[in-house]
Amino acid sequence: MKRKASGNMLADIAGLIGSRFMLVVFGFGTGIITARILGPHDRGLFTLLITLPQTLVTFAKMGVAQANVYYVRRARVPVATVASNSLVLTGIVSLLLLSACYFFGHWIIDPFTDGAPWSYVWLALALVPALLIESYFMAILQAVEAFRAYNLQSVIKAILSFAGMATALLLAHGKLWAALMSQVSVLTACNLWLLIQCYRVAPFGLRWSSEVGRGTLSFGAKSYVQTLAAHLHYRIDLYLIALLLTPEQVAFYSIAVNMTNPILQIPDAIGTVIFPKLAGSSDRAAHERTAVTCRHTLFATLVAAILYAGAGSQLMVLFYGRRYAPAIPPMFMMLPGIIMISLYQILSRNFTSRNRQQINIVAAGVALAVNATANLLLIPRLGIVGAALSTAISYSLAAGILLTVFVRESGWRVRDTVLVGADDLARYSRLLMATGARLRRSGTS
Repeated sequence: MKRKASGNMLADIAGLIGSRFMLVVFGFGTGIITARILGPHDRGLFTLLITLPQTLVTFAKMGVAQANVYYVRRARVPVATVASNSLVLTGIVSLLLLSACYFFGHWIIDPFTDGAPWSYVWLALALVPALLIESYFMAILQAVEAFRAYNLQSVIKAILSFAGMATALLLAHGKLWAALMSQVSVLTACNLWLLIQCYRVAPFGLRWSSEVGRGTLSFGAKSYVQTLAAHLHYRIDLYLIALLLTPEQVAFYSIAVNMTNPILQIPDAIGTVIFPKLAGSSDRAAHERTAVTCRHTLFATLVAAILYAGAGSQLMVLFYGRRYAPAIPPMFMMLPGIIMISLYQILSRNFTSRNRQQINIVAAGVALAVNATANLLLIPRLGIVGAALSTAISYSLAAGILLTVFVRESGWRVRDTVLVGADDLARYSRLLMATGARLRRSGTS
């Protein structure tokens, strides 16, 4: 039974990594189109306007996504009840958030959008309810381990984003509003499909369960602080670049981030699959699974980063053109931080699955403070390279905090958690030989 469960997990991870590979390929295509057609200035504004609703939603979604997984898996609440509450919350949170933007937007938004027309800002803000639905209901698919639908949603979104962006920008002759409209249309269409998939799992409606709602928001409050700190930690460099430098520098930095994102798909895919399994396990089993997953994930990410260091600059110029060459130095500076993010992502899932989000909150909060301070000090001196260095330092600190607490609580040694051993390397070798043999057989048949 354990072997079967392990096989299913590996199949889920392989499927998710495969879908993320397609997401990366089409995401690259979308990024290249926007970079080459919009140019550095409008590409920077596009990045800021698309990031804005993501940040606002992170401020307002209250950790419900993580709570949905926890309540379905560990508290055994009916999926239909969780989904119905999520739909009601989407409407309430969207209304409150958009009202706050209407009354206070000029104070909280204008400083970071470099004078972009408010018609563009509102077009971007139309993403708010769509992003909430995506967050809440993708978590439901994750909770029931419907990873085929989960993966298909990501692939459909990537393909439609690429096709929609290319069509919109070509028809509108490279106008920024067309790029924004394309994103809104694609996410809305994908969310309709997502709601249908969740409805097939468990029919839901506009119903509110007060008991489940209170529990969800109570659990989510802890995850909310953790998620908010993690998002700000991930995005504060972008906003400070916008505040201190120019939209062109935002474009260069965002493209450096996009170039390293394929590496992050490895720990993100593994973390997505392992989280519901950890939530349904005893603490001892969760610790063992976490330690094993950590060292394999860290090794895979390290290998990917080394390969990337050798080919990254050539790929940057090939894909985006020489006018985006300023993105190359920060891209290299990000790689150590990317490796540490992989450790952070797996360990944070362990603490969340055991309702120990306070550990993640402390780690993310300390790292956010360090990241903000380092950015304020280094961006004026080193530009976007300073922002990349700040991120590498702060993520290393956050991962170190989580690792220290995990080792103390689990009893696992640091080396067994982060370093692959001889048995692991032998297993990799056997897997590679078996894969090669299968490929040779398929080639001769």
